[in-house]
Amino acid sequence: MTDYRECIADHQLRHALARAGAVVIEGPKALGKTETTLQCARSVVEVDTDPNVAQLEGIAPQLILDGETPRLMR
Repeated sequence: MTDYRECIADHQLRHALARAGAVVIEGPKALGKTETTLQCARSVVEVDTDPNVAQLEGIAPQLILDGETPRLMR
């Protein structure tokens, strides 16, 4: 695996997170959205694959947000 090389999107993401509490990143597959966000995130929630997340959504949704920030929800 090669080392990660920062790009313009990394700087834009950090700037956006400094101004707002959340950022949505959209775009075509295989362009590096996940890798870019993983470089910036201090914690990750696997919304699509962790069955506990679905249970927490109905019981205590605020617990999903608990963790170091910025928090990646994917």
